[in-house]
Amino acid sequence: MMVFKKLGSILLLVLLSISGGVKADVLVLVHGYQGSVFSWENSGVSPVLQHFGWKRAGILVGAPQGLIPVPTRWQDADNKVINLQLNSEAPLSGQANVFTTALRWVNDRYPSEKIIIAGHSLGGVVARLSMVRSGAPNVKALITIASPHLGTVLAYRGLDEIDDPFPINKIKEFFAGNDYDMLLRSRGLLHDIVPAVPGKLLHWLNTREHPPIKYYSIVRSSINGGLGDRIVPGFSQDMGNVQAIGKRSTRTIQGFVHGLTVLDGYALVNILEQL
Repeated sequence: MMVFKKLGSILLLVLLSISGGVKADVLVLVHGYQGSVFSWENSGVSPVLQHFGWKRAGILVGAPQGLIPVPTRWQDADNKVINLQLNSEAPLSGQANVFTTALRWVNDRYPSEKIIIAGHSLGGVVARLSMVRSGAPNVKALITIASPHLGTVLAYRGLDEIDDPFPINKIKEFFAGNDYDMLLRSRGLLHDIVPAVPGKLLHWLNTREHPPIKYYSIVRSSINGGLGDRIVPGFSQDMGNVQAIGKRSTRTIQGFVHGLTVLDGYALVNILEQL
């Protein structure tokens, strides 16, 4: 009888050691320009992730006084989702600094778990800039959705709107209202995301060595069959066209509009299952 008890105890220890070896993952969501942590929720992406076992674990808010963590009741789930709130009007360098701090926080909070990053629009570029400059500890994949990796000509148009001399600039500021003020606050960012030509930030970024992780590009498709959307052309959304990444990026064509939709949730789940 004692022998069976000892065998049972040994078997239990073996099973516990096997189950303890199964590592969960942490998915970090990064919103785009004029977005927020609610972009993932309101679009339906977060509910889809939740349905497939990726539980909301908390929100990290980038604030002037530092990173502010806001935990949720699902913080101890197996596969967790951390949602990062950025000042999306700030220059890319400043946003990347906040992302780097957030990545360190996640690593400190979940030291034994691998990290997957999903960035929508500018969020994907922010994550890439951070990892190139500061490394990617415990990160195993970057997924970007409609991100302007090679820039967008719309940045030039925005800069043209706010480069008028006095008094035209003051007249525009008075009559154009919030949209004009938004462009003024985004001046530095707009300079950062013009098309990637020598001398520009994106050209520097795209020619630097990138972390040896997996890269996935979710690229939009227009109704007429061409790739891209009204904000970012298709070739710019594909990390396969980034010199330093190239064939390491896997492309998925999903959706027609630049903004997030519930279909992006299913596209993310499909990629997460591959990982």
